[in-house]
Amino acid sequence: MMYEDIVAKLSVLLFITVFAYKNRFLDTKALILSFFIGALVLFVGGWIYFILLLLFLLVGSLMTKLVSNSGAALRSWPNVAANGFWPALSIVFLYLYPDKITPTIFYLGSLNAMFSDTVSTEVGMYLGGQPRLITSPRKVVEKGLSGGVTMDGLLGGFLAAFGFAYLSSIMLNFSWNSLFLHSIWLSGFVSSISDSLLGSVLQAKYRCVVCGKTVEYKFHCGSETRLLGGFEWMNNHTVNFISSFIGGLLAVLLFNGFNMF
Repeated sequence: MMYEDIVAKLSVLLFITVFAYKNRFLDTKALILSFFIGALVLFVGGWIYFILLLLFLLVGSLMTKLVSNSGAALRSWPNVAANGFWPALSIVFLYLYPDKITPTIFYLGSLNAMFSDTVSTEVGMYLGGQPRLITSPRKVVEKGLSGGVTMDGLLGGFLAAFGFAYLSSIMLNFSWNSLFLHSIWLSGFVSSISDSLLGSVLQAKYRCVVCGKTVEYKFHCGSETRLLGGFEWMNNHTVNFISSFIGGLLAVLLFNGFNMF
């Protein structure tokens, strides 16, 4: 049985890797990294944790493909690392420590933060009007710029966070525990908001010297851009990395805080 289980899990991992490669969800380095993260989650955490991780990957990639309809949907290894580091680390703690509930909640909170943010971003890009800066709502910004939000995007992130939390509670047999559900739900949505706040206040923004657009890259239109504000080391991957951690930590704090009353 153990041999059959290993073969089944490896077969699933290889199938998903080939599927992601053929559909250009990830580049080569991202595929390798995601394979190892997926293997860690599947072999140590089990099927339920893996399915929830897979849900985030597939929904996020498909929505990005739908919105961009181009190679821009191809994700790189820093993106995978930023989104997958904290969930992967929490699975390690799930294996090493007798307390299973804390790593589980951290895993779900960090994953839901990225899920809510991804859905919020893509819904805002696809359905929303002109985004406004979250720290200055009167200021209109270009679509895709970090810190920009729309009402449609916020609603999408809100519903995605709740949906992920509700599905998680059912799959892990915690549907009876409202504290579990609300902790995962609120942490996911609030963390997606923190992602926008970090993107607005701290993430580096540049001015293209050719087209004049505000962008998030050091090079645009074939020329080096000029730093407008934020920290150069704070890019979108760094923001995602921090927001994922906030999601996990907030979920644990909310769950423990709710249990005190």
